[in-house]
Amino acid sequence: MHEEGKRGGAQPLSLDMLGSSTGSRAVAWSERDTMLYALGVGAGRDGSEAELGFVTENSGGCGLQAIPSFVTALVVAAERPPAMAALDAGRFLHAGQAFELPEPFPASGRGLLTNAITGLRDTGADAIVTNSATLRHDQDGRVLARLRSSIFVRGGGGFDKSPSEGVPWSLPARDPDREIVVETRPDQALLYRLSGDRHRLHSDPAFARKLGFERPILHGLCTYGIACRALVRAAADGMPSRLRGMDARFRRPVMPGDTLATQVWLDGTTAALFRVVGAQGQVVLDRGTALLAAELRP
Repeated sequence: MHEEGKRGGAQPLSLDMLGSSTGSRAVAWSERDTMLYALGVGAGRDGSEAELGFVTENSGGCGLQAIPSFVTALVVAAERPPAMAALDAGRFLHAGQAFELPEPFPASGRGLLTNAITGLRDTGADAIVTNSATLRHDQDGRVLARLRSSIFVRGGGGFDKSPSEGVPWSLPARDPDREIVVETRPDQALLYRLSGDRHRLHSDPAFARKLGFERPILHGLCTYGIACRALVRAAADGMPSRLRGMDARFRRPVMPGDTLATQVWLDGTTAALFRVVGAQGQVVLDRGTALLAAELRP
């Protein structure tokens, strides 16, 4: 986001954008990348042994494991489809993110990534663009991950005369079955940005004030990664291999140093609902669904 994205007069999007693709691009990640991402979303901060497998490869005989949401950092750092790259990025807001893993994501590897625009939704004055990405193993072609991101585009509406509605979502009428509370670090955004998203909004105080924030805000995908850690603990019984997917919407900005509570509702199936609530009770991440490899009852 930047100041230009706040002004009116932006041109609407076009249905011709559908199908715009990056083609196949090579990506690679190392164990260092995996550990740095884990530290960026707060793993290992409390000094306990529970998350050593995310931040080290040689402690107590544990092998390095990737936090499932690590795959989102690989895609965000990659090239956008041409039809998106041609737009002013100042009009964009990251509205939602989802991923699905057919198998546990490897701590290091190489793959081929394709990213394409697969959906356009006219909300009236604005629009939501859906980008879908597939990451395949570079040798045998098996799917390592499927991802979907929703991008809110200011001033992009007006191309569809019958705007579609969003998918209904609601929480059970009871208290959450699990709640994981964490305090983010004052320097959380500075640490997380080393995983690839170096937008000035998360590091430059003057730039953040220009956009109306008192100081740099936390990356939405950092909050998403913190929620992923909480889901591994609360819904996947501490086993990252059991968390095979996440889907959530971004609602409000988070400031580095804020306390976040991930609330989880279980119903004995292979899906759980969740949301993330800030220190003042404001919902910052909602419409959350977690996909599990095996059911876990309340």
